[in-house]
Amino acid sequence: MNDYFPELFRPGYIGNLWVRNRIVMAPMATHLAYINGEVSEALIAHYAARARGGVGLVIVEAACVAPLVANEGFGQLYISHPRFVLGLNRLNEAIRANGSRTFIQLFHAGRQTSRLVCGGEQPVAPSAIPCTIMKEMPRELTNLEVKQVINEFIASAQYAHLAGFDGIELHAAHGYLINQFLSPHTNLRSDEYGGSLQNRQRFLMEIVTEIKEVLPELTISVRLNIDDFIQGGLELEESLEICKCLEKSGVDIINCSSGTYESGLKSIEPASYEEGWRVYLAEAVKKVVEIPVISGGMIRNPDFANQVLVDKKADFIFLGRSLLADPEWVNKVRHNELADIRPCISCNNCIANGFKGLGIRCTVNPFSGRETMLNQEKMVEKQARVVIVGGGPAGMQAAVSLRRHGLEVILYEKEAELGGFMGLAGVPPHKEQVLALRNHMVRELYKSEVELVLNHEFTRDILGATKPDVLVLATGSKAIRPALAGSNQSNCVEAVEVLGGKVEISGQKVVVIGGGTTGCEVADYLLPRGNQVTILEAGSSMAAEMERKNRRALMNSLEDAGVEKRTGARVVEIMPDSVRIEVAGVEERLSADWVVWATGFKPQNELFSMVQEEVPFVFLIGDALKVRGFKEAILEGEMLGNTIAGLMK
Repeated sequence: MNDYFPELFRPGYIGNLWVRNRIVMAPMATHLAYINGEVSEALIAHYAARARGGVGLVIVEAACVAPLVANEGFGQLYISHPRFVLGLNRLNEAIRANGSRTFIQLFHAGRQTSRLVCGGEQPVAPSAIPCTIMKEMPRELTNLEVKQVINEFIASAQYAHLAGFDGIELHAAHGYLINQFLSPHTNLRSDEYGGSLQNRQRFLMEIVTEIKEVLPELTISVRLNIDDFIQGGLELEESLEICKCLEKSGVDIINCSSGTYESGLKSIEPASYEEGWRVYLAEAVKKVVEIPVISGGMIRNPDFANQVLVDKKADFIFLGRSLLADPEWVNKVRHNELADIRPCISCNNCIANGFKGLGIRCTVNPFSGRETMLNQEKMVEKQARVVIVGGGPAGMQAAVSLRRHGLEVILYEKEAELGGFMGLAGVPPHKEQVLALRNHMVRELYKSEVELVLNHEFTRDILGATKPDVLVLATGSKAIRPALAGSNQSNCVEAVEVLGGKVEISGQKVVVIGGGTTGCEVADYLLPRGNQVTILEAGSSMAAEMERKNRRALMNSLEDAGVEKRTGARVVEIMPDSVRIEVAGVEERLSADWVVWATGFKPQNELFSMVQEEVPFVFLIGDALKVRGFKEAILEGEMLGNTIAGLMK
């Protein structure tokens, strides 16, 4: 028994299936399969890393049970034909070889898809009601077609069994096809599959019953929405009745979830949601069934996860984004190495990649989705000295990567602390995990035994003394202040000065110039201090580059607080008590006690052109190359290790 988190590491049973601990890898769409739906080497490596990291059960992501019309996106797994069994078996064996039990999720998108990813085919659904997000009119399945889809689920379960999976999970959540049959919001049928709850759940129950008849030894999980969180959708009371029926029908475990595309933020939460906010749903289910129940969603802290089990609010805990950020999360928790866990910052860029039709990636972990691409073990064949200038995220990750590859590294940072703008980025509301990430990266840097020179600005003169074989400029960026009339008045400050605590503003009228992510977040930061805030943006939308779920949460916060957001606004002049702007050719003045500049950043890379002839290899990475975010900075830092290791042959 684990002394630190005993409940998390207590073995458990799902039906007759023994599981080594209570931690489940959630089924997350990776879009790493080949375009024809077959298992890829990248997919195998991705799952093997999480199994090696110690999870008790891996639930492989949604696998389509029908060609074309079941798709949600490109790069999605298929389990609709015997030809897919070979690859699925290789995937299953890679996971099992690392000690984890394996389920695979059987999936049909129903109306929550589009012709674009369905080969031009019209999506199908219980009723011809379009999803307001996808805006595709689905075709209502005939009674005969409903029977055919049931058979497709049965056949897919057989293929999963042939591939060697311990069990299957039926995806009956998040607004997909089975959930559409269950929900009165999307099921207006008048046959035996619509109307009463008994009829609406018939589709799911027939799938379960027939799988049990054909494959009695196969463990079955159902991922069920306990609340759709939409008007007229599936709610707790009906879901509990469904759970009781599922138990009677032979289901072995219920994986509790919530939300649909139309419910907004309730299925994949932004950073503003509290840890474990939906555990209460699993707790309610546990009161009405005897079979095990899985809970999760925004669970980051092992103490919290362990307590959920102690309090008997759930029997297993699923982790999703936390395992993308650190596939070794479970092993590190087992050994109480909590400070070594690379934290998820809930930026949702992993999900955003899927929305773009791209393979899964993680802002904080450059290896996620690139397990076969980035070589962590390649050692250089000859000694070389690398000097890195800049201790922000790009510089720190580069230093750790280069040390891992066996190079001598010296890092210069002009400030007394490491992290660059990470310290400021972690100041706005709900951004605390960015500070945790910075602290983790600093810890990793010190563990790597890089030679650090802090509080010391690197100059061209230092090159002669250090004589590097490689110079890496990770010098970051600096704020831009447009050259406008009055832009340097005493009431004008930069966003970085506000977030850095150099200027305290409370109970004032504040105009924030620049409605990008920084401008909107600094406005959110100013609100609890009693300020009346207006944001001016020259473009057509606020925080246009921000991941859309966190953007929605931020916009909701600004709207709830009454922040005035003005788009298409051109600033003409700053005055001691006001800002003169032009909108659609009309000038007006806005009263302002303070003006906060949030008009972007520009690369700080003046050294680059000066040292080209003095060092064999010079690299620009992070914001010094091009102003972007942590994701690109950390990735470029890690990739540099591979690049330089290849050069030093």
